[in-house]
Amino acid sequence: MTPEIRIRKLSHVGLLAQNPEAQAAFYRDFVGLTETARDETGRIYLRCNNDHHQIVLVPAEENGMDHYALEVKELADLEAAQEQLLRAGIECQTNFSTELGHEESIRFRDPLGFNVELITGLSQLTPPSGVRTVRPRKFQHITLRTPKFGAGLEFYTKVLGLRISDCVGEDFVWMRCTPDHHGLAVSRHQKQSLHHIAFEVRDMAELVQQAEYLAQHDRVLLYGPGRHGPGNNLFIYFHDTEGNIVEFSADMQQIWDDAKYVPKVWDPNERWSNRWGTPASPEFRK
Repeated sequence: MTPEIRIRKLSHVGLLAQNPEAQAAFYRDFVGLTETARDETGRIYLRCNNDHHQIVLVPAEENGMDHYALEVKELADLEAAQEQLLRAGIECQTNFSTELGHEESIRFRDPLGFNVELITGLSQLTPPSGVRTVRPRKFQHITLRTPKFGAGLEFYTKVLGLRISDCVGEDFVWMRCTPDHHGLAVSRHQKQSLHHIAFEVRDMAELVQQAEYLAQHDRVLLYGPGRHGPGNNLFIYFHDTEGNIVEFSADMQQIWDDAKYVPKVWDPNERWSNRWGTPASPEFRK
């Protein structure tokens, strides 16, 4: 019998940063995160809740995503994951990480070409303090783009055991490992890249607060406000200092009964990106 990999949640994302100080200031001042720590390699760790970090800024000569991480429940799940990955022909590194804030980990490259970490023993800290215009509740999801869409779908559902929530034809899929409608989304695209990272806020009022705060500091929204079809979540999107797209999301659909839930297949011609009708800009889609 194949051992189950019990994934607890999306843990964090490592972002490459040409100017880590400016990026850290942006995530503190405009995303509402708190700096947790810095390590000897220059990485900067930031968080929005009790978890040690949700963002790791990795000094680099380019920008983009260094890796993302999923937290598993316990060490046995890391061992199960190693077995599953080896069976799928994927090599993984063990005990490689010098990142702060967690215990054991493995790292591998998924069939799409992204670096993925599975971690356990995530450090818990006291809640962040201090005044923030908006402080996100949690790190909610990431969306990846890839020309290897089919291989990615097969890997994430069959090997890692994520569950499909919705899809748009054969070009976009939303997957979950918690009751949240999605923690990971993957879209078909000519280039491989991180499209966006998303934080959960309380409600539409906080989305409006965030939009107002950005505008007061001469920063404009990239997309939104609106309501997505898949996930039914409210949203706004904006850029960080290095061009990564950040989403603030609220009111996401919860799926509590996996046995009864039937994923919806959206028609590409439906208003699935924004049920309110305003289309995404070319800059958002490029």
